[in-house]
Amino acid sequence: MTYLSSLLIAALVAGAQLVTAQSGSKVTATEPGVYRLADLFTHADKVALVRVTSGNTEAYDVAIYKAQVVEGFKGLSAGETIYFGPYIRTELGSEYILFLRDNPRAIEPKAKTDGGYGKVKYLEVFDEGYSSMLTSYECVFNGASVNQGCDYGVRVCTDYIKLPESIPAFATGGDQPPFGCRWVRKATLISFLGDLGGKSK
Repeated sequence: MTYLSSLLIAALVAGAQLVTAQSGSKVTATEPGVYRLADLFTHADKVALVRVTSGNTEAYDVAIYKAQVVEGFKGLSAGETIYFGPYIRTELGSEYILFLRDNPRAIEPKAKTDGGYGKVKYLEVFDEGYSSMLTSYECVFNGASVNQGCDYGVRVCTDYIKLPESIPAFATGGDQPPFGCRWVRKATLISFLGDLGGKSK
C-alpha cells in the first residue's frame, strides 16, 4: 500500500467518525491484523508458493484464481492445482507465496454466466489480502555489485507482517515510506517457511 493510499484510508476513517458524531450512531472501523510471520504461518491452514495460471472475476461473487503449487510448506504439495480468492489485482502468470484459510463450502458460478471453473472448493486469502505476497525479480537488495543487489524477492507488507531479525527487508528503490511494503530475498523467506513447515509436521 502506498503512502497516498494510507492518507486516503485515514481520511475515510476520519469522515466515518465525523458522520458518527453527527448522527449519534456507532461505526466500528476495522483494520487488518498484525502478525509475526511465524504466527501467520500457524494461523493459516495452507501455505505455498504458487504460480497463477488463470483468473475469473465475472462468473463468481468474488474473484477466483486458479494456480499450480510450485512448493508446498503446509497442507499442500508441489503440482497440486488450487483455487483461491477473493481479492482482485492478482497478476496472471506470476508467483505468489500464499497463506490461506480453508473454506468449508465450495463456491458455485452465478446464474447466467459462462460457468467459470464450475463448482470448486476455494481457499481464502485473509488479513485484508496481506497474506498474499507477490514474488518478482528486483534490484533493491544490499550488495557490493549489481549481481548481489538484484535477486528474486517477495513483497511483504511489513506494517502488518512482522519479520524475524533473520529476514532483512529492503524498501523499493531505497525509499523509506512511513507506510508500505518491503522486499525480502525469496530464497531466505522460502528457507524460513520450509523450516516452519518441517516443525509443523
